[in-house]
Amino acid sequence: MGKTSSNQIDKSYEKLLPKEEVFIPTYSCFYKIHSVNKEESSAKASLGDISKYGTRIICEKRISGEAVLGSVLDMSIFTDVLQYSRKLSGVIRWEKRSEKGWEYGIQFDEPIHLDLFRAIHDSLTGIKIRVESAEPKTPHQKALSIVFQTKEKIQSIQPLLSQLESSLNDHEYAVGYNLKEEIYKSVFLLLSPIYNFLKEKTNELYHELDPVEINYNFSYLREELQCYLFLDPFVKRATTKPLGYAGDFEMMDAIYRDTNEGTNLLGKSLHKCTLNLKSAQAVFHRQNFFYRTILDRLRNKEGKLCVLSVACGPAREMVTLINEADQSTLDKLTIYLLDQDPRAITEAKHGIRIALLKNHKQVDFHCLNVEIARFAANPGKFVLHTGIDLIYSAGLFDYIKMKTAQKICSHLYSILNPTGEIFLGNFSDASDEIGIMEVMDWSLIYRSDEELLKFADSVQGPKTTGVIDDVLPQKFFYLLKSADSKN
Repeated sequence: MGKTSSNQIDKSYEKLLPKEEVFIPTYSCFYKIHSVNKEESSAKASLGDISKYGTRIICEKRISGEAVLGSVLDMSIFTDVLQYSRKLSGVIRWEKRSEKGWEYGIQFDEPIHLDLFRAIHDSLTGIKIRVESAEPKTPHQKALSIVFQTKEKIQSIQPLLSQLESSLNDHEYAVGYNLKEEIYKSVFLLLSPIYNFLKEKTNELYHELDPVEINYNFSYLREELQCYLFLDPFVKRATTKPLGYAGDFEMMDAIYRDTNEGTNLLGKSLHKCTLNLKSAQAVFHRQNFFYRTILDRLRNKEGKLCVLSVACGPAREMVTLINEADQSTLDKLTIYLLDQDPRAITEAKHGIRIALLKNHKQVDFHCLNVEIARFAANPGKFVLHTGIDLIYSAGLFDYIKMKTAQKICSHLYSILNPTGEIFLGNFSDASDEIGIMEVMDWSLIYRSDEELLKFADSVQGPKTTGVIDDVLPQKFFYLLKSADSKN
């Protein structure tokens, strides 16, 4: 292998590695280098922007060894609470000097998954914080009151709910007369005041607390009410985060299904209360918003329309479009669906194929299982199209910080056609359900109109931007790649 200058980068491999952190936190690491000239060195570095394909590591000093590129590397990830026992093996594909020292791009020998590691690390960190706390904390008086009143109300009706559920199971005619559905509906209506009390009081608490007190007080609420709230599978999934984050495709699908799900009658009623939240309805409404937007563009465009959905989830809006649009309209459409969760892509493919078979229709669609950071670094590599007419993202921007949002928006702008559009959904900072979302540990980034418009600050080129308000607690950032529009 020939020698390579310190700033020479293998571009083909650099594209495989993440450019910025989206969901994955940065950890420290130890690593060992086994270079091609048999030299060996060990050092400590920060492990940045890790993905399942590779990572960047940042070192204060340059790695020793004559031939760094192509060197075999063994790493062990560690934090202050956990040593990751599995060694990660990879190859150094590029190096470059930066303000922080030296950066190295590592391609892993095989894809890895760190969801379990991250979940364990976060739990152990929580234990560490509590154990090392100088003195026991006392929850806010309002948090204590919320727990007491909510428990008292639920405990007072729990025996009656159990008795009612037992009666329904004992009598076969309850099924024949569809009494179960009627009972579910009635109990939901009777429990709604308790849920509304919890929603209202937790929102008041959230806005009263100092930011440093929010996490502790809402953790207290979550733990004290968990025995009831976890009867609702939706709340349980939001809190436990089996895929590493709340709001995954299965939660979105539960909102679309809107069926009676839960451990028992109380759980099913709480589940109905949760799906009746305006925040849940907003998720459902996003699908309709994007369905109507795509259909409108198809009807008003003479030629082909190319659409890209970023963080597509189950892509229910596309299923609705296939069900409702005629074949001549679908013939004009090319769809790209992108998600970093392979299970979401599988669900989207399945839903679209079933809709096509059911309606005897066809549509040109492409599913991309790519991490958001990799895609944003070079979107043109994955979307084999000269220009996208419409790009949208329903929920991604609820989770990412402003700097990352601006970078992604700028990259998306680069693959638009000369009159292309971008629509990005985001929950509104005027929502009155932030408290109940925090109780579920479903933390979002709520934004104002002014903050949404900042998404376009890094966009270089002609543009028209705006914010579309919804009747529900969400907004849609809008960008048109033209400065001459009167929209």
